[in-house]
Amino acid sequence: MTAAVPVAGQPCAPRTHSHSRVRLFRFSAVSWNSHRIHYDAEYAALEGFPDVVVQSTLHGETLVRYALEWAGPGAALESVSWRNRATAVAGERLTWSATVRTVEPCDEGARVTLDVAVHKEDGVPCVTGHVGLTWRAARTSPSAGSSPAPATSRSASARPGRRRSSGTR
Repeated sequence: MTAAVPVAGQPCAPRTHSHSRVRLFRFSAVSWNSHRIHYDAEYAALEGFPDVVVQSTLHGETLVRYALEWAGPGAALESVSWRNRATAVAGERLTWSATVRTVEPCDEGARVTLDVAVHKEDGVPCVTGHVGLTWRAARTSPSAGSSPAPATSRSASARPGRRRSSGTR
């Protein structure tokens, strides 16, 4: 990502990933999703799937995580929406892609909407949707747009968590 505000139509660098069975099991646990197709391969096979199935909410998390990574540390999530289009399973190679749809100025910098998707290796989309971000303009100097750093009485040689001795006890 560059420090410049993006423009409509600009593509984001794609990201490839896959979800392991362990990740799917853990995500099921933390999201309280007890459906066995997400962590039990034998059960998933009985349901007609080649392996455990990626949770739709994990797809949503992936859309957001990669969008925020692309936008950089100053970005904030405003909204996310997606639609599941096809099933993905553990170990399957997936590619996140996005294109800047809109850029609108706002007090914080710019509101950026991305058209996002996760595709399988054969190009079939698993998920399509939108992620809305607030893009905060990069500061050109440490004091630009902010108050000065608070003064400190700690000397350069003092380490955090360590008391300085005044020389008298």
